[in-house]
Amino acid sequence: MSVTVQRCCALFLIFTVGNLPTMTRKRHPDDLKAIGNRLRAARLALGLTQKDLYEPLGVKAATWNHWESGKRLPDPLVMARLKELHGITTDWIFTGDGAALPFSLARTLLKAAS
Repeated sequence: MSVTVQRCCALFLIFTVGNLPTMTRKRHPDDLKAIGNRLRAARLALGLTQKDLYEPLGVKAATWNHWESGKRLPDPLVMARLKELHGITTDWIFTGDGAALPFSLARTLLKAAS
């Protein structure tokens, strides 16, 4: 490969990689609190205890408590399982968008979340 081609490739990589958005798992603390509040509202709307939710999902009590208290971001795969079991969508959990929730559940959740 010629020196000119190598320089062009290097410049392309520098330009491209330098302009890629950085991916991070960190979220704003208010986002985590809102997600935790929605998880708590969902649990209360379903009339379940924390144990009633975390055991069937296969997570530890401390893990669920961290999610519900807004200390950590919930695992999306576990949240997908929560949807399978109870109909609570990941869209609602992570963004607050209740459009895909069953109507009766949406009404109960929105009332509990406010």
